[in-house]
Amino acid sequence: MNKHVLFSLFLLSFYFGYSQVSIIGTVSDESNQPLENVNITVLQSLNGATSNSKGFYRLEIPKQLESVTLEFTYVGYKSTLHTIDLSNLEGNDSYKLDVIMVESALELEEVTISAGFAKEKDKLPYIITTLKKQDIATSGQSNLSQNLAKIPGIYNISFGNGVGKPVVRGLSNANLILLNDGVKQENFQFSSSHPFLIDEMSAERFEIIKGPASLQYGSDAVGGVVNVIKERPASINTIEGDFTSNYHTNTNGYLNSLGIKGSGKNLFWGVRASLKSHEDFSDGDGNDVYNTRFNEDNFSANLGTRTGFGKFSVRYDYTRPQYGIQNIASQNLVNTVPELLSSGRENQVWYQNLTNHLITSNNTIYLNKNTMDIDLGYQSNLREANGGVFNQTEEVLLSPTYASMQLNTFTYNAKMSMPFDDNQLLFGINGALISNDADESKPNNPLLDSKINNFGIYAIGDFKLNEKITATSGLRYDYRNMTSDPVVTETTDQFAVNNSYNSVTGSLGLVYNFKKEHFFKVNISSGFRSPTIPELTQNGIHSGIYERGDANLKAQRNYQFDVNYHFHKPWMTIDVSPFYNKIGNYIYLIMTSEEAPIGNGNIFEHVQNDANFYGGEIALDIHPNKWFGWHSALSIIRADLTNAPLDIEHPTFIPQDRWTNEIKFQLGKLAFMKQSFASVEFMSFFEQNRTGQNENSTPAYNLINLKLGTKVNIFNQDSDIFISGFNLANETYIDHLSFTKQLDLNMMGRNIVFGLNIPFTIRTQKSNL
Repeated sequence: MNKHVLFSLFLLSFYFGYSQVSIIGTVSDESNQPLENVNITVLQSLNGATSNSKGFYRLEIPKQLESVTLEFTYVGYKSTLHTIDLSNLEGNDSYKLDVIMVESALELEEVTISAGFAKEKDKLPYIITTLKKQDIATSGQSNLSQNLAKIPGIYNISFGNGVGKPVVRGLSNANLILLNDGVKQENFQFSSSHPFLIDEMSAERFEIIKGPASLQYGSDAVGGVVNVIKERPASINTIEGDFTSNYHTNTNGYLNSLGIKGSGKNLFWGVRASLKSHEDFSDGDGNDVYNTRFNEDNFSANLGTRTGFGKFSVRYDYTRPQYGIQNIASQNLVNTVPELLSSGRENQVWYQNLTNHLITSNNTIYLNKNTMDIDLGYQSNLREANGGVFNQTEEVLLSPTYASMQLNTFTYNAKMSMPFDDNQLLFGINGALISNDADESKPNNPLLDSKINNFGIYAIGDFKLNEKITATSGLRYDYRNMTSDPVVTETTDQFAVNNSYNSVTGSLGLVYNFKKEHFFKVNISSGFRSPTIPELTQNGIHSGIYERGDANLKAQRNYQFDVNYHFHKPWMTIDVSPFYNKIGNYIYLIMTSEEAPIGNGNIFEHVQNDANFYGGEIALDIHPNKWFGWHSALSIIRADLTNAPLDIEHPTFIPQDRWTNEIKFQLGKLAFMKQSFASVEFMSFFEQNRTGQNENSTPAYNLINLKLGTKVNIFNQDSDIFISGFNLANETYIDHLSFTKQLDLNMMGRNIVFGLNIPFTIRTQKSNL
């Protein structure tokens, strides 16, 4: 009975009113002209408002929330943050804040939250790059990693067309963290052929930290963090949504995504469904690259409430993809019985069959000037690999399951944010309980029955030392215990482990704003990564080779030194960002001279030595006027091993140097079209001859991409229509980071993508939405 009473009270809290104070003001440009439809968001509660035709806005803030950060965003203007102390307001007083926004032709997102607190990127001592949903919705790319690879210093490991893995300054897999709605994902680290499982259309934006971010996120953030920031709630008393659709000529592929969300004064909700499907692609010579087909279904839903003492929400994400696998066995099958293989989009043989469920609860509790954030998550991830066999007796194809693993993860994260004056302190704990259950009847499971327990505690401070210098520093302690319970199968005899790792990491960074538009940044930070379960325990067949782990592997420890010079004007930005990353006990895979006891070839073994990664990026954006823009970015990565066996000098999968140039022309209104543009992109990938063991050099190649787009009025909504052309010259090439390079499989040839994105809004006066 008591449980029913408590549950009823919880539901009623959605609708209870609460004591509030008001923030009012006007938004104008530098000429003191009012700006209409500026979005103003309270980052603590995620409620907001828009300015009216006179630039006026009003926000209602719970009295319990005495310190708030407001974000002002408007197309064509630089986003700004304003932190306000409301503790001195009495009675029915209102706080007045008038804001002047600076016009900027540069399409940049200036505010980030991945540092642990909302802050303008200019004022952070390390590099955080942002990719907005609108850019993804109109990019025409097939997967998230391809979109991320547009960012300087970030590349894409390709495994067919559906599977991509980001490489941040030469590091990938277990050296990166993916955060999805505040929850660390645990399903992709052990191989380059295992993707992120996320619907990129369900995110508001992606924030990428280059370099160690272990202070807030713990083990595995040696190379960086990809933080998925979910869609914000709709404006109060509003129902809104969007529909995105793409068609790909090369693969006869499509993406369709529909989302709708609504918000009342207290309650907010949202749902989204996305479908992807592609046939096999053809290369620059017009040859089909078999089994690059993939299919992916996504669904998400969220429900939340705002009260006088906090914001509380729960979200469910479902992802069900099937990705084709290209390996020697699949290629032999293609050559043996091509007449039995369909040319459609259905996955028949040799494919990953994955199912991922994620439930998260994101909560913010107001404690006067302070806030407490509590994020909880549970994810259930089923990973199966289906093979392919030709039954000659019945002349049919069979698709047996060779691997089946159920991974269940519970994660928790709690942090206290304590602002004072122009400074801020963060204190937090986070961790995870991870359990993998392998089906021992399947012969090739890379993950055996195992359990992992993570725990970490940290403190971070952000201090304004004077008007020109800001410092950010912190310390963290981590503990991780890993146990395994192996069972012998036909092709594996994996190792039992009971290993514990702990580490203290820290960072110190300074931002020197020595002139109004000039910033010099320096940051030194350390990272920590324990070995993965396969690196410790593997002993048998994995991905067609005999792979052996080492139960005595030590944890990686790295120190990265970053320097950044940043200059900006409303029409131009310059970023120069060199880095040096020294990794102790770097873990990698080599081919030994030992013959494999089963299968073909030699044993591949996980070993570790010290490694040095260094290089950097130079980026230039120029928009001298509203109709012309030029973006240029050079990315350089170098990596060396120290005292490695077999005289191996370099790690594998180190990206080619890349130089990207994009020229963009924009028009105002033209007949029924608005904000029309045309852009041409030239991508130059330089020869990569600093290769790892068993890697061949990759010759240089060039790609030409073109994009045309405009806004048109569809159902009284300004909608985006675009055409994107990729590899227009139909170049035949193999990227150095292609996972199927060893099979001599070319990359995709010319691909034309037709797309549209239709937003829609329905306003309502019902406060009990």
